[in-house]
Amino acid sequence: MKLASTAAALALSFATFSTAEAQPAPAPFPANKPVSVYVGTAPGGTNDLIMRIAVRHIGKYLPGKPQVIPRNMPGAGGVALANYLYGAAPRDGSEIGVVQRAVAVMPLVVDPNMKVRMDELTWLSTPTESTDVCMVWHAAPVKTLADIQTTELILAGSGGETAQVRSLQKLTGGKVRTVIGYPVGAQMNLAIERGEVHGRCAISWEALKSNYPEWLADKKVNLLVQYGYQRHKELPNVPVISDFARSPEEKEAINILLLPQGVGFPFMGPPGLLPEVRDMWRKAFDQVWKDPETVAEAEKIKLDLAPVDGEELQKRVRATYAVSPKAIALAKEMIAEDGK
Repeated sequence: MKLASTAAALALSFATFSTAEAQPAPAPFPANKPVSVYVGTAPGGTNDLIMRIAVRHIGKYLPGKPQVIPRNMPGAGGVALANYLYGAAPRDGSEIGVVQRAVAVMPLVVDPNMKVRMDELTWLSTPTESTDVCMVWHAAPVKTLADIQTTELILAGSGGETAQVRSLQKLTGGKVRTVIGYPVGAQMNLAIERGEVHGRCAISWEALKSNYPEWLADKKVNLLVQYGYQRHKELPNVPVISDFARSPEEKEAINILLLPQGVGFPFMGPPGLLPEVRDMWRKAFDQVWKDPETVAEAEKIKLDLAPVDGEELQKRVRATYAVSPKAIALAKEMIAEDGK
């Protein structure tokens, strides 16, 4: 649910990239040809690390055991790579990529003129879904969501959590304010410990467990709400943001915004891959996430593997893109700045 802080800025960056008019024709998977796996970020960071783990081990599960080459294609928060896969990449399975999850809903809620149809790309796999939480420090005056009806909740932010904070505020009617100016999560967390702010939203549950286990063990933080495509099995008593929907249309709108969590760190290919090529890649990913070497590397970066296969991802994306225009309008309204 981490969308950009302003739709206008993203729309401007999208205009820089356009898909090719003539799209390649589908073709069989090439024998004895290197395979490229792209990521829509610069080297470093979670998406890049996950891509490289898969690259190191997936070749053995592909026909002919080809060389698999990691490549970076940063630009416009992942839109550059999405455009490339959609309009220019060969449709023979020789090039796939990991696109940042927020791009999954950008054509719906940010820029309807984007040429990329995310539901037409070939979704292959994700090693895990993602669940974000809104947490507050144990000494803060806000302990539960009920408290924000009478006490202002002050959150640290960088701008990337805008959608989560605005949807929380609008769905609960609570008093929420974000102090922008903390560029990275570590600085936000230090501000929380110092009492400068009460807490933060848009920190992943996985990161909180991995990096601050003592906060959880010592009950230093309270979790107010979780943002996930479905309730996390480890957080059965923490409300999901979709619990606050007041109508079926509002529920649809929230589910649009939660699709990025549902696709996690998605690997995808161009549209129109031959069924046998699509299935070859999906099977290879099903195997690589179980590979002992993959599992060991995932443990080193504290990534809990809970894969979702490509068929399920494709269903989720297509279902989201089939929602009503009213739900899309409501989703845009939820993340819009007040008065806009």
